[in-house]
Amino acid sequence: MKTEWLESFLATARTKSLTKASEQLHLTQPALSKQMRNLEEDLGVTLLIRSATGVRLTKAGEILFTEIQPVLQEIRSIQKKILSTKETSKLTIGTWPSIASFYLPYKIAKAKEVQKEVNVKITYKFDEILNLLANSEIDAALIDDRLVKHSYWSKPIFSENFCLFVNQLHPLACERHVYFRDFKNEPLVVLPPPCDVRMLVEQAYKLENEELLIASEVDFGQSIIGFISANLGISVLPEIFTNQIDHSTVKVLPIVDFKTKRRISLVTPNADVGKLIFSLILL
Repeated sequence: MKTEWLESFLATARTKSLTKASEQLHLTQPALSKQMRNLEEDLGVTLLIRSATGVRLTKAGEILFTEIQPVLQEIRSIQKKILSTKETSKLTIGTWPSIASFYLPYKIAKAKEVQKEVNVKITYKFDEILNLLANSEIDAALIDDRLVKHSYWSKPIFSENFCLFVNQLHPLACERHVYFRDFKNEPLVVLPPPCDVRMLVEQAYKLENEELLIASEVDFGQSIIGFISANLGISVLPEIFTNQIDHSTVKVLPIVDFKTKRRISLVTPNADVGKLIFSLILL
């Protein structure tokens, strides 16, 4: 009986859906179904009753769901203690400015608890991050690796929506949310092409068979927020940028039908290092 089967079972039991659980676990539905069959065969019982509307637990499934959660928590704790004994005491992670500013600091604080020093290298281009990985200048990267080809170990960490950022004086600022059609013909303030945000926004426009109109191109996300604050343009940015705005001057609007999300993954040439970073810092 593998712990990954049990983790998948818990996700399925909580969501009551193989489809939703597979999305959470970043597995295909057939792969998740196979794990559930393997778990049931290993235990010799039926755990899930499947139907067109989802799944529900059998009596055996309810017992496993209740009893296995504290066991898995203890296993994770043991794994964390074992990994913390590895000789690696210093880790370097490469990532984008937005991740380095508003996501990693809170995670790095956890590493201090297990005496791990974590350094961060900030870059703006995919080729720079991949070169840093190839040259062993960084141990891992936090990027949306769906946009580049590589052969490294990778684990999805989180996904975020894109939002429309406008000045409070902009006509759309009175809305609670917007649709793509509401701003598709307005020029945007954007980041340069080698950045994942720029690539994902262009991808979203292509999916709508529309051309991305550019008002200004700047190197820093904070500069884009400055442009918007001065009412010099609007932008489409990941929601993590919400952390650096003055809400008295900038309005953030959810885009109801935007077809692209940013998915940040942990990428590293060494799977053991990746598991160490995930367990000690990102979990």
